[in-house]
Amino acid sequence: MKTKLITLICLTLFTVGLSFAQNITAEENNFQFGQPEHLLDGYSLNFQYQNGTALHMEFNNGKAKYQWIAGQRKGNGNEDIPYRSSKIGDNLYLVNWHEVGLKDYLTIVFDFDKMTMHSSIIVGYENKPERTLKTVFLRGVIDHLKKTE
Repeated sequence: MKTKLITLICLTLFTVGLSFAQNITAEENNFQFGQPEHLLDGYSLNFQYQNGTALHMEFNNGKAKYQWIAGQRKGNGNEDIPYRSSKIGDNLYLVNWHEVGLKDYLTIVFDFDKMTMHSSIIVGYENKPERTLKTVFLRGVIDHLKKTE
């Protein structure tokens, strides 16, 4: 009986302590889960993939814009694409967007300290004969990075 009482008291104290710890963490947590963040607004940059293709990108007012500046798609691009971003480290950003009209979904990590980027893209997820489904997993080098103040 004495062992059961001690176990009950220990469990009660542990539970109370755990609930205080969770409350402290929740109060200090500033994340707005589910809220789109546009941390790259004001940034423009070029990046070149390992395969020699290159893009110019701009982020403003919660929208991304890009144009191919080298490679077989040179001159093509898109604009007014709503994007989301998260800061995942010092000068390290995770960005994604969905190009509904093209049926593409992109996720990119920009590392502005190392001036590199890594992308994972689902191209043509609707899988039509004229634009078949493929995935792209490439890295590239960033240059001409600018941020408007």
